[in-house]
Amino acid sequence: MHVRQTASSCVSNSVISSATGVELSDPAREQAFNEVAGIESQRLFAVALSILRDEGEAQDAVQETLVRAWRAQDSLFRADSPSRWLTRVCVNHCIGRRRHLRSRGWPPMALIEDAISRDPSPAGDHLDVDRAYRRLSLRQRAAITLNYRHGYSVEECAVFMGCRPGTVRTHLARGLATLRKELGDG
Repeated sequence: MHVRQTASSCVSNSVISSATGVELSDPAREQAFNEVAGIESQRLFAVALSILRDEGEAQDAVQETLVRAWRAQDSLFRADSPSRWLTRVCVNHCIGRRRHLRSRGWPPMALIEDAISRDPSPAGDHLDVDRAYRRLSLRQRAAITLNYRHGYSVEECAVFMGCRPGTVRTHLARGLATLRKELGDG
């Protein structure tokens, strides 16, 4: 998956400040936030894009994650790992956003299938994998993306997803079974 635009270029602190109504008062705190946001925003964009499958929605998800981080800076900087804190906020937002979009019938599966079938550029195998991936539940998609694509352990995925490790293992097993079935691999 190719990321054309880094998420950090989509959001600036002036946008975050005006959206939250919080003034930038401490230059050291602002610099620390800029460093964390700059380091993490491209990775957050990749996570959001893999869950939402739409660049615009992924950019919005990163922006919303950074706004929430700005509002909760104390919590962000007290966390053992700001990266994990941001990832959990981003994943939860993406799952909620995807659920919201699906409840309103967007995107229609027929539209997705038409777009995939008209696009001659990707190889046939890529189309099959993409189509199978879209058929996974949101939780299965999040678990597979975090575990296999980004290399997080089952325990870390559980923290990000707000569930128990056994639940993550179930989502992984069922998601992989669905992918195998869809792709005809057994």
